[in-house]
Amino acid sequence: MKYHKNMVVSICLAVALTFLNVSPAFSGDSFADIFSQTRICYSHIAVDDGWETEVAVINPTQSSVTGSFTFYDITGRQLGDPVTLTLAPHGRYQVEVGAAFGGRGSIEYMIFTAPIYGLRGYSKFYNDSEGIRASIIASPPRTTGLFAKIEDQGWTGIAFVNTSSETAHVILTAYSNAGKTVAVADMYVKPGEKVVRTAEALFSPSSINEATYVSFTSSQGVVGFYLNGSPRSTGHELDGSRAL
Repeated sequence: MKYHKNMVVSICLAVALTFLNVSPAFSGDSFADIFSQTRICYSHIAVDDGWETEVAVINPTQSSVTGSFTFYDITGRQLGDPVTLTLAPHGRYQVEVGAAFGGRGSIEYMIFTAPIYGLRGYSKFYNDSEGIRASIIASPPRTTGLFAKIEDQGWTGIAFVNTSSETAHVILTAYSNAGKTVAVADMYVKPGEKVVRTAEALFSPSSINEATYVSFTSSQGVVGFYLNGSPRSTGHELDGSRAL
């Protein structure tokens, strides 16, 4: 059977609209992101030394869905059994990780998996005694991304979670505001592993004093995030974001 160009375009549009009607996407999402959001990763959990983490998951679709949280340590070892959760259409679930799941050990990250596209969520970690808090959007794995700001008056921490079953080879490139390549580095993240380092350590011994942001490519789907912190003398400010 021969397919005309217009027929191919119509079929592609029909498939795309079918997915969008089942699970509406928000502006800025790529199709790769939409199709991978049956599994989102809460990439940073802090539940000790005065820290607590609030997580939430949202089902923005018109269908009820049952999914599960799984919990992992920094090496990728699963901590206890999954926790099953049913979300109503447009339903939302929120919980304090330390209060609800603190007996599992040192939880470094969590994954929520459900057979539906378009899941949304976030983690908010805070230390009330220190007056510090930050939020990071839960993310599906991806093979490219960037960390939008390298702090020049404090510190920047960069982290990767490898949710795949293969070792991820990650190549990082630091750029200046003028688009100049300041430094290039690579790293390997084992299956299930979470790696956290300062931006300077990732590129050492190369200097990144002129760098203002970092991009990456990965051989496997990874979840990345960064945290920027100010010196303690300026009020313990902390902000973070997933890789864009």
